[in-house]
Amino acid sequence: MANMHMRIKDLRESRQLKQHEVANYLGISQQAYSYYELDKRELPSRHVVNLARLYQVTSDYILGIEEDQMPPYNLNVKFTSDTSFKDVVVTLGKLNKNNRREIVKYLSYLSSSQEEE
Repeated sequence: MANMHMRIKDLRESRQLKQHEVANYLGISQQAYSYYELDKRELPSRHVVNLARLYQVTSDYILGIEEDQMPPYNLNVKFTSDTSFKDVVVTLGKLNKNNRREIVKYLSYLSSSQEEE
């Protein structure tokens, strides 16, 4: 947790937000927020949760427990009307290396053709 203050500062700066904007989001003063970034005050858990929501990262990332910013996928979410994301991942796992490579190429193609529309 030693680098939590650096993480919240980096997250704020990477989103091009000012301290007063984040402080307003949290419902605190800009000075109170600056103390968190300067590691002069401990960040309360309620603010950790709200910052994770604001920055769309995990609270574990903010706390310095995880290195990855992205929250884990919800594998139970419906990918299409009758297929969950988990079903897609399981099916991909059953493919051999060459077929997985072909799927990645096709997804790349679909993504680029979608952008052109």
